[in-house]
Amino acid sequence: MLYQIQHNLSFKLFRILSKNKYEYMRFFCTKQSYNVLFFGSDSIALSSLKKVNEFRKTSHIIKRLNLVTSNKSKNKTEIEKYATNEKLQILTWPLRDIHSGEYDIGLIVAFGHLIKDDVLQKFPLGMVNVHPSLLPRWRGAAPIIHTLLHGDQITGVSLMKIKANIFDVGEIISQKTVPLSKDIRLPELTKQLSEIGADMLVQCIKSLPESLTNAKPQSSEGVTYAKKINKTISEVRWTEMDALQVYNLYRAIYGLYPLTTKFRDKQMKLFNAFIQEDGTVADTSVPVGTLEYCQKFNAIRILCKDRKYVYFKSLRIVGKREISALDFYNGYIKNVSGNDRKCIVSQCVN
Repeated sequence: MLYQIQHNLSFKLFRILSKNKYEYMRFFCTKQSYNVLFFGSDSIALSSLKKVNEFRKTSHIIKRLNLVTSNKSKNKTEIEKYATNEKLQILTWPLRDIHSGEYDIGLIVAFGHLIKDDVLQKFPLGMVNVHPSLLPRWRGAAPIIHTLLHGDQITGVSLMKIKANIFDVGEIISQKTVPLSKDIRLPELTKQLSEIGADMLVQCIKSLPESLTNAKPQSSEGVTYAKKINKTISEVRWTEMDALQVYNLYRAIYGLYPLTTKFRDKQMKLFNAFIQEDGTVADTSVPVGTLEYCQKFNAIRILCKDRKYVYFKSLRIVGKREISALDFYNGYIKNVSGNDRKCIVSQCVN
């Protein structure tokens, strides 16, 4: 009963203040603490939840922190296990039971669900999203993958206000630029950007509500879209891709899917890729897709569209175990005679 009375009073105050923007912001400028609802379902979101929760423990700014996940399984995810251990209440998406003004602000990290207006309107301060790219570049579901796939030399993290009914177009609260090494792969970059985003989220909370009022609209220039990918992206198109493109594909999907090709009508997986910047270019008589053993680097190398090679330290014929490049050479090339020794790979056709 006491909670319901408090909630009714808070909701009436929220409605009154919402009609007057100046009074609304003045109220939150004098507010000592905030009720926060965190939206996140996977391990990427976990680092942010941990940092926000640690901040809650050491500061009076966050009064209450709870978690929303979209997990429908009986098995708890890592983020749910953490929330349970920390005695954070876990709510299940879609939200049905929270009241307008019950939480002051929503925080979204790697959640993947469209926020509609009826949900957004329940948060007096709105909702904030961590996005791992320099918006408006790479809006969409797979920004880190597309960053690596396209060979971007810089990336970053954007903190933005959620706009209802549409992904990744909200006003920018803050951004941080991150230079990229040419060999960084998906897991390392994901971890790096997740940590940076978590710190940015805490900084935003520390300076509420000013951090929100200073948000700026996204630029209309330089907009790109990072569409969701599936395993078919792993099939290497040797006649269409240069060596750097193949290597960037390897970096972009590392840990999700191995690169895939066909060797003598059998599907083959390619591992531990690298390229050499020594200027080596194959003779024009050598067909694109030619596979051969390179003793200098102890690797199998395959010729790409630009007549440069991409190298692999290990390989696996589907149905067999993964083996080293030298073992592959000894088992599949060295002792094969005549026309059967011709080693050309091709794109898989499923």
